[in-house]
Amino acid sequence: MVMISIGLVLAVALGGYFLASRAINWNANQKPSPVEAAVANHILLSWVRQHAPRERNPLSPSHDNLKSAQSEFEEHCASCHGLDGSGKNRFEADFYPPVPKLTGDILDLSDGELYFIVAKGIRNTAMPSFEQEHSPDDMWKMVLWIRHLELLSPEEKAALEKEIEHGAEQHAQTMDRGAAMDHGGATHDHAHH
Repeated sequence: MVMISIGLVLAVALGGYFLASRAINWNANQKPSPVEAAVANHILLSWVRQHAPRERNPLSPSHDNLKSAQSEFEEHCASCHGLDGSGKNRFEADFYPPVPKLTGDILDLSDGELYFIVAKGIRNTAMPSFEQEHSPDDMWKMVLWIRHLELLSPEEKAALEKEIEHGAEQHAQTMDRGAAMDHGGATHDHAHH
């Protein structure tokens, strides 16, 4: 009887939440409510932990592996997550859910959990699945670089910052050229965030 009562209360609460969801702002540039964020994060983390393999990255952080891992990351991950894993995407766009930082709390995930997310992707987010077109070795390289981001040497950080700055300058030039074409060839400054 107690289980039926708990189930009924939970069903009513969820039903109320979904009825109220019409009032929720679903724009990608709006921060979700704390309740929405907590529920979504809990469900996602539970799903990942339930299905992810319980294995460690088979690749060691050797110089050659890290160089190859950086290349894989830059080709497949950096456009959204940033070259430095900051979550600042190259599109200067808002995502919801926000593009996660690949430093800090995300590193509490195991290697197998990170691999699972890279391999499977996450539906209803911008996180794609890589397992159909990429080898396990390539995906483990992405995980290896994610782990390395918090261990970057001062030289590696400086090189990434320089590359990020260069990318931002290229983006600004592209936007300015596009704006000039939209206005019949007249150039003007494009505001950047």
